[in-house]
Amino acid sequence: MKVTIHQPEHFPYEGFFQKMMSADVFVVLDNVNFRKNYFQNRNKFLNTQGQEEWFGFPVSKKSTNLILKNVVPVDNNTMPWKEKLFRKLEMNLGKDDDIIEIYDNKTLLDINMAGIRWAMKKMKIETPIVYASELEVNGSKTELLASICNSLNAKTYISGPSGKQYLDISEFSNKNISVEFFEPKVKNYYSMLYNIKRK
Repeated sequence: MKVTIHQPEHFPYEGFFQKMMSADVFVVLDNVNFRKNYFQNRNKFLNTQGQEEWFGFPVSKKSTNLILKNVVPVDNNTMPWKEKLFRKLEMNLGKDDDIIEIYDNKTLLDINMAGIRWAMKKMKIETPIVYASELEVNGSKTELLASICNSLNAKTYISGPSGKQYLDISEFSNKNISVEFFEPKVKNYYSMLYNIKRK
């Protein structure tokens, strides 16, 4: 069995889903720390003027001290952000009530997974999903990834290309798990929301 693991990004790019399709099981890495100024609560598209633009939602400054599954958006009543976001999306990608409803979710994890599942449905992807936080695993970095694979009886771990720089392959080989590096072939690195909606 082939397993791939990824943090739950906000409406990820095409390569995220290509790697998902290459595996028998996709593990959502929701038990690691939130990363500021990354793709966990935002992503990019090209606006109607052909310029790169970020879209997403704000989270508390304290979120960097939290694991992903415990991060929540800023209260819209305290800092109104939904109307601005919806206006931006409608202006550039068209009105879509299904997308608006995604932001009714109460946590970063639930918002992002709703967006990921929305894209999976559009792309007809049926790869089973498992949450790392629901597995009885521990460790950090490569040790955690290898433990996740081992708990699922994986024979192969599918890493993204950047894994060549940081993975300790011995953590996998000690558990008789081989490692493959997936090379995405994408038309661009913008959010899949943009790529689906602009068709």
